[in-house]
Amino acid sequence: MLRFKSLVVITTLWLCPCLGAADPQRPLLKDFDALGPWYEEVASINVTSRDVEQAKNNSIAIVGAGITGLATALLLDSVGVRNWEIIEAGHQIGGRLRTLYVGGTQEWAEMGPMRLPYRIKYKSDNATVEYSDHAMTFQLAYWLNEMNKGRDDLNLGFIPWIQHSPNELLGLGTGRHPDGRIPTRAEVAANSSLGRPAPLDTEEYKSTKQRMNDILLNEATLREIQRDPWGVHGRVMKQGLDDISQQSMVRNIWNASAEVADAIHGSTDYDVFWDEMHHNSNLAQDGSKSALGETEWRCMDGGFSRLSDAILPHVQDRLILNRQVRGIEAIEDDQGKITTGTKLSWVDVDANRTQTKPQPHQAKTYDYTMLTAPFTMTRLMNLPRFSPTLSRAMAERGLRFKDACKVGLLFSERFWEKGENPIFGGYSTPPDAAVGALYYPVYGHNETGRPGLILHYRGGDWSSRFASLSEEQHVGMVLDAIASLHGEEVRELYTGEYVRLCWLDEPFIATAWTRPDVAQHALYIPAYHTTESNIVILGEHTAPTHAWISSSLYSAVRGTVQLLLEIGLVDEAKEINQQWMGRWIKTE
Repeated sequence: MLRFKSLVVITTLWLCPCLGAADPQRPLLKDFDALGPWYEEVASINVTSRDVEQAKNNSIAIVGAGITGLATALLLDSVGVRNWEIIEAGHQIGGRLRTLYVGGTQEWAEMGPMRLPYRIKYKSDNATVEYSDHAMTFQLAYWLNEMNKGRDDLNLGFIPWIQHSPNELLGLGTGRHPDGRIPTRAEVAANSSLGRPAPLDTEEYKSTKQRMNDILLNEATLREIQRDPWGVHGRVMKQGLDDISQQSMVRNIWNASAEVADAIHGSTDYDVFWDEMHHNSNLAQDGSKSALGETEWRCMDGGFSRLSDAILPHVQDRLILNRQVRGIEAIEDDQGKITTGTKLSWVDVDANRTQTKPQPHQAKTYDYTMLTAPFTMTRLMNLPRFSPTLSRAMAERGLRFKDACKVGLLFSERFWEKGENPIFGGYSTPPDAAVGALYYPVYGHNETGRPGLILHYRGGDWSSRFASLSEEQHVGMVLDAIASLHGEEVRELYTGEYVRLCWLDEPFIATAWTRPDVAQHALYIPAYHTTESNIVILGEHTAPTHAWISSSLYSAVRGTVQLLLEIGLVDEAKEINQQWMGRWIKTE
């Protein structure tokens, strides 16, 4: 049996000069529990802001106009810190929030995030639990609606997202009806022989899989994750679950056969325990027979790009587009010991850099830099010499990233909503494993004459393969997959209009989400909580959940609190902490 190591975290350095704190009146985020509920410790700080006006005048560069950078700007503004600029390499804001309308219609495709888990109802006691971390996204929307009152074009609303529909067609690896028909989700639920078989059918496999599920699908733990992912994340890290992969646990700790270890490893998309535990707290709870409950989902009416659109009026006077940061330099005092600022150098994205005498790099000095770009992009920058841990996190062999591709095909009518088994929302899986999932619209149901959009989504290694195809080849594969489910006649209903986006190819992004490797949570996250060379590292890749809109917002809150503490604005840091993290602070 594996004995997990314990980890003692010192969280009160700023209170005790005897422990080496240089200034007991200057609490810093790095001194708190980076892996767990640091927000509780920020709430308990008992010193106040100093030199407020001078501190608020610090100049701040926010590199990246994704949702992290945009939210950071709003948070700073909310406490009177307004001397900032957002610097974005691309031609638009929003980062991976990307909603595209197709063929001049009102049919919209989410090329980035699609939905938010809202709450879950458990089977065991009919209890309902809300997903507390995703409440941040709803909170931001409500806040923006207040800020944009009177602007109906910017009003943000949420509608139900249908994660599953009973008449979805499950064609991948499933059985068939006697007449060859592909079964629906409801039919598979009613007849297990139509479902996908387990990778192995041995007693060793079943017992080992159950042992794994005791960790990954523990109902009490999943409920805790839904209520407070940061607190559970800290506990899981300190238990040592981040020190070993699932495959290594099965093979080297539980001594299962190589065949069983490979079967279990090959049937999941995860190596790290925490990642799959977090996934199982939301996506896995689909209401099926094996699930503990059913998650209720929400999406943004009109698409998540509306979120960044609603922020634009409040940042556009300090937003600079088409400026690619190529280097960040630490400005030091005469002795080279104290960082006094940061110098950013950049190029104009639209400038011709191949001419004989290209335009030289331009530069500007700021007191602090908030670096929100994913490491896929910061690896192209010349950066200061960071600490060894942070340097490795940002390096080529450091934090891992994954890709995704989406294609949306527009049809002249919603044929899937008609017939004996109409499909409203959810997604089908064609027999072609490469194509993956085909999502149906969750809006505009049963509207006479309305066209419809089917959205193909594939992530991970599959998406890298799709990125190598031409648009025509990719779209053709998706159309073939749709026809394999719904019949060849649907080709006549395809309008020829489509949208396609592979994030690996997207300029200044080149990733879809983060997938940390073993030990990278426990090792790297504390490094992000340390400000080095007057640079704060933030972005969804730096958050414990690292793959949702709420991860971006959480990192914006964490980074803002971190900066405010650095410049001595303790009251302001506590205000942001209370407004955005306050619901997780334990009170008597």
